[in-house]
Amino acid sequence: MNAHAADPAAFRAVMRRHPSGVTVVTSLREGEPRGITLSAFASVSTDPPMLLICVNREARSYLYISSSRIFCVNLLSVDQRELAERFSGRIKERQFDDIAWSTDVTGAPVLDGTIGHFDCAVDAEHHAGSHSIFIGRVLACTQRPGPPLGYYEGAFRDFGLEEL
Repeated sequence: MNAHAADPAAFRAVMRRHPSGVTVVTSLREGEPRGITLSAFASVSTDPPMLLICVNREARSYLYISSSRIFCVNLLSVDQRELAERFSGRIKERQFDDIAWSTDVTGAPVLDGTIGHFDCAVDAEHHAGSHSIFIGRVLACTQRPGPPLGYYEGAFRDFGLEEL
């Protein structure tokens, strides 16, 4: 086993070269909704449907997900950059003021206008470095047409998805 680790700044620089979609992961604790902008999200299994998210344990949203054991991954559309910025830490309190949302099976907020959502119950939590990896069992999901909001090189992007 190699005891060496890459320089954290170099690691961040290379990770910025990976384009990703943008999500807002929401949860609900004691009736209070909370959300966080994340790109660390991936499919785990289709049978049963499961996915994973990675959340910094210093983030307030971590406590909501860890204690409530529910979360919803909201896939943002290209016209929802303001939501991505809002939930990336710009607003600390009362994040959901003037935001349209509903709920699905778990009660976690489902943001209006997204191109899809995955409503999940936490199946497992694993600690890795400064983050927790939550494995979510997908209890409900929906999708609608539209282009995704992207993130690349530290900026939000319209990927302009066209077939090659």
